[in-house]
Amino acid sequence: MGGGNGDVEGGSNDTDGGDDEVNVNIRCSNGSKFTVKISLSSTVDSFKQLIANQCDVPSDQQRLIYKGRILKDDQTLQSYGNKIRSQ
Repeated sequence: MGGGNGDVEGGSNDTDGGDDEVNVNIRCSNGSKFTVKISLSSTVDSFKQLIANQCDVPSDQQRLIYKGRILKDDQTLQSYGNKIRSQ
């Protein structure tokens, strides 16, 4: 996968209670798509590392965009509030 830019298309909370994991659909700049499962308490940096395991773009070359906003490495996914959870 080329480019290094990815859009976080949304997450679906498919858990039964205390677990805060969601499935997130990823669309790369080259058009390829895949889904990863991650905890909302994870940082964006660890999310990028998980994505790097699925594609050939190193985490330090990724730029994740969600609803027009670039996600910051030191923030947790949960810090973006219900925006991710509500999709």
